[in-house]
Amino acid sequence: MNSPARRNVLKVVVCLLVVGKSTTAGAQPARAKAAPPVDVTLTTKDGVQLQATYYPSSAGQQAVPVVMLHDFNETRAVFDPLARTLQNPPAPASPAAPQIASRAVLAVDLRGHGGSKYSQAANGSTVELESNRFQQDDFRAMVDLDMEAVRSFLVEQNDAGKLNLNSLGLVGSGMGANVALLWAAKDWSAPPLPVRKQGQDVKALVLLSPRWNFNGLLLRDPLRFRPIQSQLSVLLAYGAEDRAVSKDCQDIIKILSKHHPEPPADRVEQLKDFFVYSPATNLQGTKLLTSDAFGIGPKIFNFLEARLGRQAFPYSVRKNP
Repeated sequence: MNSPARRNVLKVVVCLLVVGKSTTAGAQPARAKAAPPVDVTLTTKDGVQLQATYYPSSAGQQAVPVVMLHDFNETRAVFDPLARTLQNPPAPASPAAPQIASRAVLAVDLRGHGGSKYSQAANGSTVELESNRFQQDDFRAMVDLDMEAVRSFLVEQNDAGKLNLNSLGLVGSGMGANVALLWAAKDWSAPPLPVRKQGQDVKALVLLSPRWNFNGLLLRDPLRFRPIQSQLSVLLAYGAEDRAVSKDCQDIIKILSKHHPEPPADRVEQLKDFFVYSPATNLQGTKLLTSDAFGIGPKIFNFLEARLGRQAFPYSVRKNP
C-alpha cells in the first residue's frame, strides 16, 4: 500500500530513529519480519460475529498489543496503514540506531459496522444489525460485549506467548475513542484474583476526537475514576476549529492535566505521559489521522513506542494451567 496515509505514518521512522539513543555498540541484529495480517472472527456472548484483522508480531511474548477502534459508520480499514507500520517498522536509518519492535495489532469492526453486521439468535436464526437504528444499549454492548470478545482473543494470544497483554494500548476514533475509554475503566475496575492476573492491562490510550457523550457512551464516570486519571498514558488529538468537539476535549484536558504534571525539562522523554494535539482544522477522528498536514500518525507511533515499547511490563499467563 502506498496511499498518502501510509506515507504519512512512515515519516515517523526517520524522526524516531534520528533522536533514538543506542544502548549497544555496533550494528543491531535484524528483526524478523512479522507474518501477514489475517482476518479473524470473534463471537460475542450475545452471538454477534465480529470481524477483525490481526497483524501478528514477530516479538513473541514481549510484543506490545494495540487494539484499534473506528468511528461511527466507519470500519477497521481506516487503520490499516498505521497498523501495518506498527507491525513492521522499517529498519533503523543507521546501524547504531535502536531497533523498533514489531507490535501485535488488532483492528476491529464494532457491531453494526463493516463485516460485523450479523448476530446468531438463540433459535439459530440470523439477525442483521443496522448501526443507524442503534439505541443506547447497542452502543453500550460495544463496551460490555464486543470488547470482552476482543480481550478473550488477546488472552489466547498472550497465553500462546505471542504478545504481552500487560502492555495493552487502545487507539480509538470518535465513537471508538469513547468505547476505548469506557472499557479501560472497566478493565481497571476488575477485582484481582489470587491465582492469576485479571485486568489492569490497558496502559495507554490514544483518543482521536472523543465526545463527552456519544449516544449514551458517557465519559463522566470513567474520567472520575482515579486509575483512568493517573495510571494511564494518554494521547488526545482533535481539530480545534469544531466548537463542539473542542469543548468536549477541553473538558477532558481539564480533568486529566491535573493528574499528569509536566515533567522536568531534562526528563520529558522518559516521563511525559499526557500529550494533546489540537491543530487548527475542522477535521476530526481518522480524517485527522490520515491527513498529511498534521503528522498525527507519527505522533501516535512515537507515543506508543515511548509509553509502551520502551517500558518494562512483566509477562504472565492468564488462564489457569
